[in-house]
Amino acid sequence: MRIFPAVAVAFAAVFAILPARADGPAAPAAPVSSADFSGIGVGLDLGAAVGSSGDVNMSGFAFGGHLGYNLQNGPIVGGVEGDLFLTNNSGGVQSTGSFSESSLDSLRVRAGYAFGPILAYGTLGWAYSSMHYSSFEGSYDKSLTGYAFGAGAEYALMRNISIRAELRRYEFGAEDFITPTGNTKITSGQTLLTLGVSGHF
Repeated sequence: MRIFPAVAVAFAAVFAILPARADGPAAPAAPVSSADFSGIGVGLDLGAAVGSSGDVNMSGFAFGGHLGYNLQNGPIVGGVEGDLFLTNNSGGVQSTGSFSESSLDSLRVRAGYAFGPILAYGTLGWAYSSMHYSSFEGSYDKSLTGYAFGAGAEYALMRNISIRAELRRYEFGAEDFITPTGNTKITSGQTLLTLGVSGHF
């Protein structure tokens, strides 16, 4: 499956920037009392999504990675970040048809405030979804574009490794779908909760 090479590459990117350990027992890592979130960040994310397309409720899991760049001035942090998620979000009702979502992606700005090793932030930007629709009339794929916004927190485990949790909302404009009841404009939206790990360099 195509997901496994992507996982291997993402893990290699994160752990390649871990400090190399010298021969013999490794010294315990010093506690992080403050963190520098500036520079390039790359990592992996796992999440769960719930949402709807018209009157169809959708739910599923998501796996992906993120890449971004931050600048930090004192406690103020700002930057840009993009992510790619593979999802199995799906749902359907007889009167409308069934929907399934294979990707959920975004390109966003981030802004936040660092409290020692903790960064609290908000995010806003462009969103994309690849939606598949099936009904008695046939099936086809739709590319949806819209916007995403959310908030999260990141915690520095060590100087160049952090973990984070984020809640994000995706909103997509109305698109034309040929349903069993006729040509219908359907609006889609998803809420995504993710947990992730990032490497910084």
